[in-house]
Amino acid sequence: TFFFTTTMMAERIVSFFLLPILTKSLTIEEYAIWTQSIIIVGVLVPIVLLKFETTIIKFLPLLNKNRKKQNSLILFMIVLILCFFSLIAVIILLLDDQIANFIFGDHRLSFYVPLLIVLLFSEVIFEFLIGVLRVANKIKKLSIYLLMKGVWRAGVLILVLIIIDGSYYLALSSFVLFQLIIILFLFFFEINPVLLFKSGLKTSKPYWSKVIKFSLPLVPYIVLLGINNFVDRFFIIHFHGLKLLGIYAAGFSLAVIVTFIHSTISFMLFPELSKLWVNKNKNKNKIKNLIQKVVISYLALSIPFLIFILIAGVDFISLLTTNQYNITSIEIFLITLNIALFGLHQIIYYVVLLDRGSLSAPRIMTIVVFINIVFNALLIPNYGIFGAALAGFLSNAYLAIYTIVLSKKILKWNYPILVNIKILFRSLIMGIVIWQSIHWLGNDLLSLLVTLIFSGFTYILLDFFGDKNSSFISLTKLSILYRRKS
Repeated sequence: TFFFTTTMMAERIVSFFLLPILTKSLTIEEYAIWTQSIIIVGVLVPIVLLKFETTIIKFLPLLNKNRKKQNSLILFMIVLILCFFSLIAVIILLLDDQIANFIFGDHRLSFYVPLLIVLLFSEVIFEFLIGVLRVANKIKKLSIYLLMKGVWRAGVLILVLIIIDGSYYLALSSFVLFQLIIILFLFFFEINPVLLFKSGLKTSKPYWSKVIKFSLPLVPYIVLLGINNFVDRFFIIHFHGLKLLGIYAAGFSLAVIVTFIHSTISFMLFPELSKLWVNKNKNKNKIKNLIQKVVISYLALSIPFLIFILIAGVDFISLLTTNQYNITSIEIFLITLNIALFGLHQIIYYVVLLDRGSLSAPRIMTIVVFINIVFNALLIPNYGIFGAALAGFLSNAYLAIYTIVLSKKILKWNYPILVNIKILFRSLIMGIVIWQSIHWLGNDLLSLLVTLIFSGFTYILLDFFGDKNSSFISLTKLSILYRRKS
């Protein structure tokens, strides 16, 4: 866990520094096209994968280490993924003008569409590979691959945009082609296609219906999830254009750092929770204890980040971008809170998923998406970024509350409300330190770094000497969050 967390932190740092590289090298419209391209591909990846990257974690351990059956099941998944990808690619190419108008608000940008298809293919292959390595418990290896992916993305863009002063289109196409080559090499290195074909499809045939039954209901869920998380971008682009989307995307790039917390926790939590759920009645107390500990740990990290964003977010945006990227403190705070609430839902929802199966997923998200679309339609035309941020907050607040209530019915666990208050109190003290430091030292790069270090150290001390039930350090001991007691 510690190695994975450290590597992911390094990858996020590398990715984060793409923000000043891109915003200072590209026009605001080109930056909007970049972020929109990455978002669209990110939304499509789990759909094209048919959620097999999650399903494989549930079903491969059930084959009792029968390598032939496991390879056969992997082959079955790959065949379906490739067929579905081919269908989607053909449809996108045939409707390239309409797709470009939908994504970018301008049909003249259709020349980007083929690049998006190639990028989608490489991302699909990579995510499936990560799923295979994850179920094989090769955490160190997949962590290195994830870090490599962040490094080569930044490296190619720096090379083309800064060193050789190339165009954005050259930078994007170079990145897409380089990534495709590297990922195909890694895939064939880790997953021997000869062994897969030798295993054949028939070996795993008894499991096909179970796999499909678990996986397919997750596809509409992931579609709805993508709509919920990113529909605001399409309202912005069609009502206000690429320029405002670029500003929104820059604020989102800083806010999205909070996903490092819940994505790391979720990545490690689901396999562990799945193992405990096999004997749910026997392990009920362990499951409750694990969920309680994980939620408190998440809150102990995300709440102080929210306070930091509220007070210093605009200063960091100004430092990392240009004077074209004007966003208010409340806007960037609401965007971050929106993401943090979704992270809370994602962590707790595993309880609902394991107890009630994947069929429950689309029902929950349908209501949330309806709420989000309605508020986006009402707020964005008149209020722009603030309307988008507020709509996202309202829909994800409902989603988080609904998931907590549902999980409490299943596990009879107590959501740590009092702990929330304790963590918030510590975070507000840290916030005062940030506010005063910026007031005294200023908001240049060196001053903000000193402020960040000093306020972080303040929060660590408050956490260390605080109540053990709400202390991240006490709960996790920094490295044993997911180790079960013997």
